[in-house]
Amino acid sequence: MTGPPSPLRIRDIPPEQAALLRQIHQLAAVGERLRRALPETTPHTAEGSQLLDHIAEVDRDRDLTEIRARADGMPAGWVDQARAAGRSGRAWTDELLLPPTRSPARRRNLQRVVQDTRQLADMAALTVARQQRLATNAVTTDPEPAAAEQLRRNMAALWTRAAATATSLGMDGTERARVFNAARRYLDRRVQTYEHYSLDDLNAAWRTYTTPTIAATVRRSLKSLRRTDRDTDTSAAEADQPPTPQALIDRARHSLDTAATTDSDTGTDIESVITIAIPGNAYGWDASAEFDSGDSAAVDAYPDAGPDP
Repeated sequence: MTGPPSPLRIRDIPPEQAALLRQIHQLAAVGERLRRALPETTPHTAEGSQLLDHIAEVDRDRDLTEIRARADGMPAGWVDQARAAGRSGRAWTDELLLPPTRSPARRRNLQRVVQDTRQLADMAALTVARQQRLATNAVTTDPEPAAAEQLRRNMAALWTRAAATATSLGMDGTERARVFNAARRYLDRRVQTYEHYSLDDLNAAWRTYTTPTIAATVRRSLKSLRRTDRDTDTSAAEADQPPTPQALIDRARHSLDTAATTDSDTGTDIESVITIAIPGNAYGWDASAEFDSGDSAAVDAYPDAGPDP
């Protein structure tokens, strides 16, 4: 049996990873300072409008940096720590201890379910926001069909792994509800963020999820899961599976439509301005309407994106 891994400090990780974490920390700190200055202005002044634009720009830069870090394999705990430290005003130095990246098997696999469903939510939010921006620009067909198809394959593969891992872990209904509902709430927040992105920024973030490496990595991990857990039928249907890619995309469209309706029906005041700067949850989730009989076809449509039947 091996002991716990030695704690890592910022100085111990590759320089390119340390640079990304420092950038996330700095952008989070700047964004927080700007938000604190927001109540001192009013949204109807030139100063208030400039401040809102600056907040949106800083948040967009941080979002893109975090996406790049996750796409490069950065542990989620490191990214979260950099963002939290920046927002709280804590200094970021080379001596700072990073959260451990290894944990007991069940906790590690549970975190995989969390990360896969969270990534699926982000992909769905990006897809819908980008589709809306393309439509606004009078683009009726996707200008990158091959990339869009690969993203669908990646989403199907991630869903398959999340479902198989949840079944392998024997996650009970409470655990599943907590993880999957958190992913849906995260999707709502991402939709509210991405609706303010330009098409260029949306394309840049969207393309990080269109690499074939994502599906290939998922397939390898699924083979490992099946080898180490042969006694568990990870292909069996569960009453409470992760929200499918199509269910998440449908929810993202609903969330985007709801945000647009709310914006048109309410006046601008300082509270709504802060809500835009710091998005919250849009609405509750009706679990009874989450799936229909066709949802499971999302994985079957891409037989090379998951484990063999």
